[in-house]
Amino acid sequence: MIDGRYELLEPIGSGGMGEVWKAHDRRLRRFVAVKGLLDRNAMTPGTQAAAMRRARREAEAIAKIEHQNVVTVHDQVETDNQVWIVMKLLEARSLADLLRAERVLAVPRAADIGLQILQGLRAVHAASVVHRDVKPGNVLVHDNGRVVLVDFGIATFEGATQVTRSGSVIGTPPYLAPELFAPGSPGPTPASDLWALGITLYEMVEGRVPFAGGEVWEVQENIRHSPDPAIRYAGPLAPVIQGLLFPDPDDRLDAATAEAMLREVLGDPPAPHTPGPGAATHPPTAPSEPAPDPVRTPAPAPVPEPLGPPVPAATTRPKRPRPWLRAATAVVCVALLGTAGWLVAQGIGDDEKTGTGSGSTTAGSGGSAAPEPWKKANPKLKIGVKDDQPGLSKYDKKTETYTGYDIDLAYAIAAHMGYSREEVAFTTVATDYRSTALKAKQVDLVIASYSITDDRKSASPGGYSVDFAGPYYEASRSFLVREKSSKYTIRDSSDLRRLGVEVCTARDSTYEKELPKRGFTMTESQPNTYQDCLDQLLDVRSDVYAVASDDIVLAGYEKANPGKVRRLENIQGAEGYGVAMRPQSPVLKGEVCTALRTILGSRTWEEMYEKNLSALLDHKPPPGRPDLTECEGH
Repeated sequence: MIDGRYELLEPIGSGGMGEVWKAHDRRLRRFVAVKGLLDRNAMTPGTQAAAMRRARREAEAIAKIEHQNVVTVHDQVETDNQVWIVMKLLEARSLADLLRAERVLAVPRAADIGLQILQGLRAVHAASVVHRDVKPGNVLVHDNGRVVLVDFGIATFEGATQVTRSGSVIGTPPYLAPELFAPGSPGPTPASDLWALGITLYEMVEGRVPFAGGEVWEVQENIRHSPDPAIRYAGPLAPVIQGLLFPDPDDRLDAATAEAMLREVLGDPPAPHTPGPGAATHPPTAPSEPAPDPVRTPAPAPVPEPLGPPVPAATTRPKRPRPWLRAATAVVCVALLGTAGWLVAQGIGDDEKTGTGSGSTTAGSGGSAAPEPWKKANPKLKIGVKDDQPGLSKYDKKTETYTGYDIDLAYAIAAHMGYSREEVAFTTVATDYRSTALKAKQVDLVIASYSITDDRKSASPGGYSVDFAGPYYEASRSFLVREKSSKYTIRDSSDLRRLGVEVCTARDSTYEKELPKRGFTMTESQPNTYQDCLDQLLDVRSDVYAVASDDIVLAGYEKANPGKVRRLENIQGAEGYGVAMRPQSPVLKGEVCTALRTILGSRTWEEMYEKNLSALLDHKPPPGRPDLTECEGH
């Protein structure tokens, strides 16, 4: 019993700096959460009094924070050797639990959660408190979408002396800002909380933390050696993440600019009194007006993929360019001009404004109306592609270029539309994010082994229909298995069915629905990419023993992993790859279809096959040219 009032019922959790209990408030007859701020085991009798005074001040400061995105503090109680804060008991799951279940979140949903975390942080910083442990486990997400920042057990005042244990900065290693470890560091600041927010945003959209490591030194070494983590699926969130993950806190995005950019990603109006971008500043920042709290509908989830490490600081090297700065400036200009949000700011308006609607015409000779060329309203052609399919579409991190059959086809189509190679912009899209990228107008076309199916052409409930031009290639269906397996002897696909071998495929692929109908056993949850399936197949500890995909995709994986995996014979069915675009885009579709007719009607098609795919398929001749059934009438 605490203070004769709060009955501790059961532990909710514990960490490096305290413990949290579910408790019953006997006076008001309600359940609450009670947290002790001190790690008793880390205190010696000589430091206990000072620690008590410090914790008392912090509890008082935290109790003054009133914001819908920060947990409500009801009371502060002190016992002989502990300072307790009594908080509202929240029935919501953590963002960490959400990510464990869904792996990654769609960009709009991640931006919404990030904005709410940031609004809570601005209120915290305005109270001269630094949270110090911003991470998915300390963010609660209600079913209605409201986000609450919790767990101030290791919070501190800005500029306070660093609290350490055994000479280490306290916190969760993958989320600790690099400046905390620099000689003469002032300790935690609002900027270090913003770094942790950047890590959290990255994790939501990319599926993992950018700088891996179980120990602080591992994470910080990764930051030092690779300060620019690959960003593949963040779309319009990329400039925000990049701006928050600058190792030098002076270059890092400030809270006001980050909020303006997040609002523009969501298409929200700017908050009252939101300043424009300037030099990064990190004294306590005034909390913004919280966005109205409607019931938020979770957006569909997109995509992740292997990421690579690291970032930190305090090394003397030339400052990196700030890729977020141009986007931040554009955001503020958009806010000042009162335009319609991030997508419009990038020159991506409604179809009627971009030459895709039927009303987009110019007067031709004799007064007849003719559609404007797509390029006239779209100086860049934005194309969604895969980055993990050898032969078809592969991204090289060293050269920062895409190569493969789909890439060559994209350039050929673009050339017929009047674009130079420099005017083509590629964006990585995974299997279950392709339609979302089109719907959000992040890309104009998707050329990413996108199989043409009736259900993709007609929107399912909660889905988004796309239009196709093509097919430009016909692939067969097949499986990839481990070359050596101690558990199964797999000779052909019938063994997979007979033995009940778990088969992995990409979420939202045609295989996800088709194979169970044919009696195959699928993994409990499908990942977002075939590369994820391959990673599981190569992991001897995994229960995945087979991957289902197109023969050309699997042939690339087999070639890249000699002696480790083996492709089985093809099974019934074919996948016709199409160039996807938004519906009701007659001008764009007409130009793409014209380009495809020219490409398939010349040696260009065979040359692209021989250059990129022939070696993967044992130098077999190219398959027959497909008929452009999706281009009839265009």
